[in-house]
Amino acid sequence: MSRKVKSLYGVYKALGRDAFLAAAQLYTGHVQETVEATLLQMESNWYNEEKGVTEADEMVKDYQSGYLTRARAEQIQKEGRLAQEFDKNINEVLENVDFARLEFSLESTDKSYAGEVLKEIHEAFLKTYGTDCLERDQYGFMGLPAVIRSDQTGKLSLGIVMIDLQSSGEHWGTAFLTPYGVVSQGDQNADPFFQNYLNENFIPYHYWYTVEAKGDFHTDQVNIPDEVANLIAAAHGEQQNNMFDLEM
Repeated sequence: MSRKVKSLYGVYKALGRDAFLAAAQLYTGHVQETVEATLLQMESNWYNEEKGVTEADEMVKDYQSGYLTRARAEQIQKEGRLAQEFDKNINEVLENVDFARLEFSLESTDKSYAGEVLKEIHEAFLKTYGTDCLERDQYGFMGLPAVIRSDQTGKLSLGIVMIDLQSSGEHWGTAFLTPYGVVSQGDQNADPFFQNYLNENFIPYHYWYTVEAKGDFHTDQVNIPDEVANLIAAAHGEQQNNMFDLEM
């Protein structure tokens, strides 16, 4: 059946409106509110730098080969809804975060407030996905609560790390909780000051999730610094040592 589809319009008819628009985001940054406008954009934009195929051609090819199926498109649609819900839940947490206090807590011996904030972020994830144990290939791209540690300075930060679970946890970006609010690494629309802050304080860095992502080969789950392990334990509501638990 897939091989009979010869146009992007045919892919849309096979997948249905919502699933098509969700799956189209894998091929283009020009998804519009309507299918008609999205079709027009994808048919007039190149998929690669060599200008060998358009975005429409690539999506049609994947559907014809069986790589893009209705089930996969619907899964992408589901993931999009969950990502939006997680954004909503995490923003409700961030609205009440004292970012200056968070910075102070991360740099002090008493990291109680940082543990409290991380626990609320972790609970926002649980509220959205219903679990903190993710099976391999269960989801595609998603944001995970994490503790971040600079390789050069040892400076700590909390953040949301974007990974691709279908490629063994490949890292795609990080949003840092800084004294200036949330700053996303590589955000071209952000003030250069904030990117410089990240470069000077954190790049390069390692990160550790508060959730378990099975099949992720990009994080070292064995050699975790004690201060990072304590913060992750706090996110799970576990008992801390006396120094860390002064306020919890």
